[in-house]
Amino acid sequence: MALDDPTKPADPLETRPAPERVNYATGVMLQADDFEAEQTYHRGRLAQLACYLLGSGTLAGLNVGAPEAGDNLLELKVEPGVAIDRLGRLIEISSAQCIRLASWFAAQDGRYLRAATHDSPKVPLPQAVVADVFLSAGNCGRGKTPSFASGPFDALDALVPARIAETGHLELVLRMEGNPDPDGGPGVPGDVPVPKNFWPGPGANADAIRKAVLGSWDIGFSTNAGETLDGLQEHVPGKDPSAILLARVMIPVALDRSGPATLSPTLDPTEQVAVDQSIRPLIYFSGKWLGHAPA
Repeated sequence: MALDDPTKPADPLETRPAPERVNYATGVMLQADDFEAEQTYHRGRLAQLACYLLGSGTLAGLNVGAPEAGDNLLELKVEPGVAIDRLGRLIEISSAQCIRLASWFAAQDGRYLRAATHDSPKVPLPQAVVADVFLSAGNCGRGKTPSFASGPFDALDALVPARIAETGHLELVLRMEGNPDPDGGPGVPGDVPVPKNFWPGPGANADAIRKAVLGSWDIGFSTNAGETLDGLQEHVPGKDPSAILLARVMIPVALDRSGPATLSPTLDPTEQVAVDQSIRPLIYFSGKWLGHAPA
């Protein structure tokens, strides 16, 4: 999917603004900031409610399908669906999206592909490059409308997006845990992590539920003045910590471990791409009324 539009304004919800409503009164002059504050208040309250009431993860759809046999492009298909990110923002994909793994693989740095190559029994293939599919909230400007230029400019014919479309951004993130760092760093020890759910299950006793509710306020944020969101165990440093994990993809490759350290893996056409969706965070409520059987 397309990257964020650089012409659109930054999403104020990422800075966790204070819940302040605009105070309207007769004779008060309104500016663009006032309307932005009005939107931010309602969006922020809704996101806060979703974050604490529902958590984060897949709400519906977003099935990740492995490439079909004989597909030379290795198209990974992500079905339409809805998710809630870790800031409480709703992310909806209204049409199927494809990631061509063959093209993506060819565009990667061979050093990082080698570092993300894992051998059996860590993966259900003899050798595979492991990458996670993450979905994050994105914004895209729609249409253009005249405006006054902002910043150190003097222009009356500037243009800004007429609408901001809320979209989703899909990204494949290489998992190099347990292998040497290609940049010469210490590397990340251990196996590739999976998401963990620390919320009490349906059979939890009253004491465990009470402790979870009382201890769940404002967790996941750093203590500095910026109140930045900390990544979870499944997030890679430097990537969007609010993104939602959809699936783990294992791309079959061939790599001679006894060869030089500069040797890159190559795609193995004799094996099929494996997709693991069992690790994805889900938002599920028993007894929800649908009226139709799930597809």
